[in-house]
Amino acid sequence: MKKVLMLCLSVLLLGACSGGENAMFRKAQLAAEKGQFTRAIQLYSTILKNNPDNYAAYASRALAYEQLPYKDAEERNKNRQQAEKDYLSAISLNYRRPEIFNNLGALYIDQEKYDEAVLQLNQALRLRPDYFMALLNRGVAYSRQGKMSLAMIDFGAAEKLNPQSPLVYLNRGLAQFSAGAYPAAAEDFSQMMELDPTNPRPYLERGRAFMKMDYYQNALDDFEQALALNPNYAMPYFYMAELEFSRGNTDKGIAYAEKAKLLAPTYAPAYEMLGDMLALESPVEATQHYLAARRLDPARALRYQGKIRMMTTENGRKRVVADRFWDLQNQR
Repeated sequence: MKKVLMLCLSVLLLGACSGGENAMFRKAQLAAEKGQFTRAIQLYSTILKNNPDNYAAYASRALAYEQLPYKDAEERNKNRQQAEKDYLSAISLNYRRPEIFNNLGALYIDQEKYDEAVLQLNQALRLRPDYFMALLNRGVAYSRQGKMSLAMIDFGAAEKLNPQSPLVYLNRGLAQFSAGAYPAAAEDFSQMMELDPTNPRPYLERGRAFMKMDYYQNALDDFEQALALNPNYAMPYFYMAELEFSRGNTDKGIAYAEKAKLLAPTYAPAYEMLGDMLALESPVEATQHYLAARRLDPARALRYQGKIRMMTTENGRKRVVADRFWDLQNQR
């Protein structure tokens, strides 16, 4: 399952606007701050209609497109494509703003275009060598490419620039988790907790690291703490479901998975997990969940279609469950 890293974006400051544009730009920024991204896009579009050379409006509209709510993967991809187009337009109008290159690099990471991301982030850092957010994002891109030594250099440089930023420890911890360095990842998440004790995210991530280290009770404690901080946080339920089901607590595991689905109704992995859990006792229900996952995540349609085919035989159903939960069962 893909884990989303905490990418660091910059809000472009006013500098390309004047007169009436300035007031409209501020209205658009305020709308974005309130989460009214459609309204913000409308305002930025009005500015650009009147002044097509306003690079700041392009860059800010791109950021709004990235944050625009979406109903499915297709709509999300459409929003990201529009954001990319706007960032490139902004760069063509002003190639001296490192924030634009940073944001485009972060977008490319989100699109899994890591080579392109590094190129954009390199440009941001050429313009501003001590650019904290670009260093973090390039560290993320390097880690996704498997270049952990380069990633750790960037994370270390970012830590020196801003050792009190929780984002340093979150991003480095996630990179180390992906590389299988679970104790080091847990240490980074613990450091983040000290700096940001009311944030549920480090408890979730440290709980995942504890799962990998076979510390099941520690993992459950962290997931429960994440929920104490945010009862509507879907991801702790997701991992608690996997953990409980793998330990033979079937009913509890399914209940947690259903809760995760309820809180995050567009999160395809929750539907897939429920399909895997129901494969043996109810292949028809499992198939329905795989179909829902396929609709929500068409990029992985072949994966879900394969599981649907496996529901037609007993050996196939057993294999689905074993492939999903075997490792955790063997770690008990």
